[in-house]
Amino acid sequence: MPNSNTVAGVTVQGSARNQWPVQTVAATAETIFTVGTDSGTTAYFLTPNLISTIVGSQTPLSAASNPAVIGRSGREYGLPSGNSNEGFTTAVLDPGRLFYVRLVGVGNAGANAAQSLIVNLYQGTSTTLGSDKKIGSTGSAYAAVAGGPFNFFVEATLLWDSASGILSGAYESNIAFGTGSQYTTRTVVPNVVASVTDAKLSFLGTLTLGNAASSTVQLSEFVIEQC
Repeated sequence: MPNSNTVAGVTVQGSARNQWPVQTVAATAETIFTVGTDSGTTAYFLTPNLISTIVGSQTPLSAASNPAVIGRSGREYGLPSGNSNEGFTTAVLDPGRLFYVRLVGVGNAGANAAQSLIVNLYQGTSTTLGSDKKIGSTGSAYAAVAGGPFNFFVEATLLWDSASGILSGAYESNIAFGTGSQYTTRTVVPNVVASVTDAKLSFLGTLTLGNAASSTVQLSEFVIEQC
């Protein structure tokens, strides 16, 4: 759950703005996780660059409270109602402070003899995944041939600083279906990323199916937290 160390992210499931919708996936192409907007959904990029965003009207109870965003309360602290704490920037991670990027979700796999599941975590700013860098994964395709509920997480512990521009670290993950699960022990990030400016300190997640049998997925948490 989010806490006072949470820098940015979304943690609320739903169909409204800034919430995680139930996302239907019916193709084998790697699919980016989306977030709700006022007019539908869009690919979600997790970033701590929040200070320049328009946060709307404020409340005297807290500078981090924004009554223009659905569901927030001035008495809450941390990441209320799944919305990011305003005032955080990449400066809280620089120079060289460890932080977590955590991706968590649930889904329902469509039954098929070739059905399998892979969840990946990327650093990048593009919906063209070939332009991004994979920094975590649930590993090899995990069989879900019978179809049905599954859940997963990928959590990366990362280090970045603006002087070197290097993003590196380690990750662990788990994906579970039926009576089994696939756990990836703490593993070095497969792509040390160079020349990462604060504008490129951005993350996204994806789901890949082994077969196009219609499936659903819904994130429950995608956050950046200070260690």
